[in-house]
Amino acid sequence: MIGVARLSLRLLRLGGRRAALSAGLVATGVAVGTVLLALALGGVHGWDAREERTGWRSDLAQREPAAVPVVLAASRTEVVAGRDVEVVDVAAAAPVRTPPPGLERVPAPGEVLVSPALGDLLARHPVAGLAPTGVISDDGLRGPDELVAVAGVSADDPDLVPLAGFGPPAGFGPIEVYRQLTYVAAALLVFPVASLLGASARLTAARRTERLALLRLLGASTRQVTVAAVTEVVAVATAAAALGVALYWLAAPAVAWIELGGGRWFPDDVRPAPPTLLAVVAGVALLAAAAAVGGMRQVVVGPLGVVRRQGAGGARLLRLLGVGAGLVAFGIVNTVRDAGPANVTGLVFGVGVLILFGTVSLVGPLVVRLLGAGMVRTARSAGTLLAGRRLLDDPKGAFRPLAGLTLAVFVAGFLAPLTAGLGEDGTGADSVLAQDLQRGTLVVLVGTFVIAATATGTAAAARILDHRRPLRLLRLAGTPLGVLDAARRAETIRPLLVLGGIGLAMGLVCASPFAAASDAFAPSGLLLLGVVVVAGVLLVAGASAASRPLLRSVTTEGARED
Repeated sequence: MIGVARLSLRLLRLGGRRAALSAGLVATGVAVGTVLLALALGGVHGWDAREERTGWRSDLAQREPAAVPVVLAASRTEVVAGRDVEVVDVAAAAPVRTPPPGLERVPAPGEVLVSPALGDLLARHPVAGLAPTGVISDDGLRGPDELVAVAGVSADDPDLVPLAGFGPPAGFGPIEVYRQLTYVAAALLVFPVASLLGASARLTAARRTERLALLRLLGASTRQVTVAAVTEVVAVATAAAALGVALYWLAAPAVAWIELGGGRWFPDDVRPAPPTLLAVVAGVALLAAAAAVGGMRQVVVGPLGVVRRQGAGGARLLRLLGVGAGLVAFGIVNTVRDAGPANVTGLVFGVGVLILFGTVSLVGPLVVRLLGAGMVRTARSAGTLLAGRRLLDDPKGAFRPLAGLTLAVFVAGFLAPLTAGLGEDGTGADSVLAQDLQRGTLVVLVGTFVIAATATGTAAAARILDHRRPLRLLRLAGTPLGVLDAARRAETIRPLLVLGGIGLAMGLVCASPFAAASDAFAPSGLLLLGVVVVAGVLLVAGASAASRPLLRSVTTEGARED
C-alpha cells in the first residue's frame, strides 16, 4: 500500500500544468474554508477567554449574595472626557487566596488600579478619586481598549455585593448571551464551510476517476485504487488546511480589531487553542478522504463505465421526503429550544439551522435536474440545449458550483431582515448589543459570500477541466466558442436564480421564530436583504465568468488526451 501511495503522489507531482492547476483549485477551496472555520471557532474561544478574565465583575447588581463571602464588590459608571468608565469597588471580606484576574492582590481602601487605556486617558484628563496607584494586566481585561478601574473601598459600604470568589457567575450572564449568538453564527458558517471543503475535495473528480479507472483495468485491486485516490486528495487537502490555519493565525491581529461586547480583542483571544486547530486539520483530512472514497464508487464497481464515460447518477424524487423530514425536524428543534434552559438556546437553535442547511443541500440536485429537463424541452438555442443536457446528465455535479451561493442566500434570508428589529435607540448594554448584532451579521454575511464566490469560481473552473474532452470535440466539430460560453452561463445563471430563491425562502422560514418578537420584516431589513442578495449574486456571477479564459484555453488546445 505504501508503494501505491507513493505512485499516487508521483503522478500528482509529475502531472504537468493541468495537474498543478487542479491541485491549486482544490487547495484554494480548502484553504479558504479552513480560514473561515477557524474564524468561527475563534469566536467561541474568544468569549470563553473573556469570561474567564472578566466574568467575576460582570452584572454585579444582579448577583445573588454569597452565603460565605470572600470579597465584596459593586460596579458603577463614571464619565471621563465624555467616555464611560467602569469602576469596580472591592473590599476583602476574608483572607483571599486567589486574587482577581490581572491583579496581584485585592486593592486596599484608597488604592485604584486601572487598565492601560484608562491610565493614558487619566494622564490627559485627571479625575479626582481615580488617581491610579497601579495597573491591571491583560489577564484581567476584556480587551486592549477597555476603560476599567478596580478601586479598594471599605467593607462597610452598603452597596457592595457579597461574592464567593472571582470566578464567572453561574447562570445566563451578559457574556452567555454573546456566546449563544456566536453558536448560531458558527452554525451559519460551519455548514457552508463544510460544503466548500467537501466540494473542493471532489474538484476535478472526473480526471482523477479516469486515471484510477485505468489503474483498475490494468489489474490494481479495489483497495489499491482506493488508497491511491485517498492519498492524492488527502495530501493536497491537508497541506491546504495547514496553510489555512497558518493564514488565520497570522490574520488574528486584524480579526481582533472587530469590536464586539463593547471593545476589541486580544489577538490570542480569537486564536483557537492549538489542539483545536490540529483537530481542524485532521477533520479536513478526514472529510477529504470521505469525499474521495465517495467518488470512487463508479470506479470500483465499473471501471469500463468510466472509460466509456457513462452518465453520472441523477437526483431522485425521494429527496422530497428528506425535505419534509427536515422541516419537521426543524419544528421539533424549535419547540425544544423554547422549552429548554437559556444557556443551551444557541446550541439547540444552531442544530435547527444545520437541519435546514441540510434540507437546502438535499433538494438542490433535484431542482437542478428538473430545471435541466425543462430547459431541454423548451430550448430554442444550441447553448440552452447544451446547458440543459449537462444539468440533466449530472445534476449533482452541476449543483456543486451553486451550493455555496444557495447557502449564502439562506444565511442572508435569515440574518438581514432581523437587523430591522435591532434598534439603536436604547442605552447602555442594550445599545451595545444591538450594534454588536449588526456588526456580527455583517461579518457572517461577508464570510458566507466569500465562501460562495470561492466555491463557484473553483468549481466552475474544475467543471470545465472535467468536461474538457466533450468541449474540445464540440469545438473540433465546428461549435462556436460563443455557443459553449452561452451554455456555460445558462447552466450557472438559471439554476442560480432558482436555487437562490429556495435558499432565501428557507432562510426566512428559519428566521420566522424571531419575527413575532420584533419588526423583523420592516422595509430597512428587506432593503438590506435585497442589497446583500444582489451583491452576492454579482460576486458569484463574476467568479463564474472568470472561468471563461479557461474555457477558451481548453477548447483550443490540441486533441491530445491525458
